[in-house]
Amino acid sequence: MGKTKVVTLLSTAILLLAACGNDEKASSEEKETKPKIEETSTEEKAEEKAEEKAEEKAEEKEEENTETTGELNPFIAEETEGNVEVIYTNKEPNYAHDLDGFKVSVDEYQIVKVTDMNTDYNIAFDDQTEGYVITTKVTINNTTDKPMYYTNFHKIQLSSNLDYIQNNGRKLVPEDQQIAKIKENKDQISLFEAGETVTGLMTFILTNEEFEKLKTVSPKYIIEGGVADNDQFKNSNHQHSDAFIFVFEDNETGNQTTSNFLQDRLTTDNMADKEMIFEETGIKDTKNIDKVEIQVDTVQYTEIEPSEVSKPRFENFGDNGIVALTVKLNIDNQSNESLRLSGLGTKLNVDENRAIVLSEGMVEPRELESIAPGEKGEKLHVFLFRKDEFELYKKIDMEFGPFTGEDGKDLFKGKSATFTLPK
Repeated sequence: MGKTKVVTLLSTAILLLAACGNDEKASSEEKETKPKIEETSTEEKAEEKAEEKAEEKAEEKEEENTETTGELNPFIAEETEGNVEVIYTNKEPNYAHDLDGFKVSVDEYQIVKVTDMNTDYNIAFDDQTEGYVITTKVTINNTTDKPMYYTNFHKIQLSSNLDYIQNNGRKLVPEDQQIAKIKENKDQISLFEAGETVTGLMTFILTNEEFEKLKTVSPKYIIEGGVADNDQFKNSNHQHSDAFIFVFEDNETGNQTTSNFLQDRLTTDNMADKEMIFEETGIKDTKNIDKVEIQVDTVQYTEIEPSEVSKPRFENFGDNGIVALTVKLNIDNQSNESLRLSGLGTKLNVDENRAIVLSEGMVEPRELESIAPGEKGEKLHVFLFRKDEFELYKKIDMEFGPFTGEDGKDLFKGKSATFTLPK
């Protein structure tokens, strides 16, 4: 019995010692393992921080490069593999066009010269390895309550309405800046959803010769019309913007437009430069022909200097200078007839029949062809005088009308309205 108890006690002690030993070993292993886990975690964090720093440096470098080059469109250098030099940047051109709530604006533009480009781009630059690219930052804002279709054509006009450089929405523009690819509806290239606003880039590509030509004319930037509520562009609004002065050199005055002049074709088509002689606005002299209200709003007398290309058109006015009279009229058509605005027989009666001067249709705007019943519109009439004769005139009466219908026949029994114009 005594022996058995001793053996049992010894066995129990050995088991307890073994258990304690195992516990100590496990505890020791845990202590050894824990620092290793902490070590691994610290290494991962160090790597993550290193990666973050590398990314930050890359972003900083990219921003630094952009600030250094000052390029609005770095894609030009990437795509052409050429050397790009910034020639001129206009951050506030103030070019805007409102087509009855469909608004288009040029927020910024930049001119760069590209040299030593990849020969793949020779065709775009008339088989030359250098040329110029104008990038415009354009915003389209459809503030109407319905989808609208718009062609988004812009042009830089040179010597005449037939001599211009057209915009391009894709060439040398990255895909994530192409308006057709970033607007809401990407299936229909011309469709802009109701309430949509989108901003992207467009380009104009010029040869060396075309850029040099800018220096010999008075270039204008024009935002074209062509907006409609249907994909067939029926009854579309073709009214283009003012002919904005296109500044292309630092020594020119920026933020300037031609909007101080009424937008007849002398101005918009670069037919002539103008110098103001006399202007009167807000005249509001109103007359009626049947149920049509005609109001003289503004008159401008300007001395004009025809461009080289347009000089042959003005040969009959002699060499002593030419004066243009542009009259802005507001028309409210409350009749049941559609009124044609071309072919009006409007004329001036000078000093009680001393002279009769007909309006010059060739220099009047053509975008608004007619005014439908219940609609309003604007008409610009232009009259030209020899300067030496104009200086002798005392009184000018304008006999407006008569209106004609779509069939060309006189409306309202051939009646006209007479206004005495300020001079």
